[in-house]
Amino acid sequence: MNDEPTKPKNPWVKAGIFGALGFEFIGFTLVGVMLGNWIDGKYDSEPVGLLVCLLVAMMAAGLHVFTITKRFLADED
Repeated sequence: MNDEPTKPKNPWVKAGIFGALGFEFIGFTLVGVMLGNWIDGKYDSEPVGLLVCLLVAMMAAGLHVFTITKRFLADED
């Protein structure tokens, strides 16, 4: 038996967390674009730096969103 009191589940908390993840994905992507443009300008490697940094940023954002979502959904059970 589980004698611990259950926490009330507020749907606005879930909406807020998943909404914030969208902003985090955009933030990762914008940093990748800015860093890629800076690298291209410094080393005259247009568009290689932009594409590489954008790809890495999007992969990092996807991994970050996955881990946060997994942890949040595991806490619900």
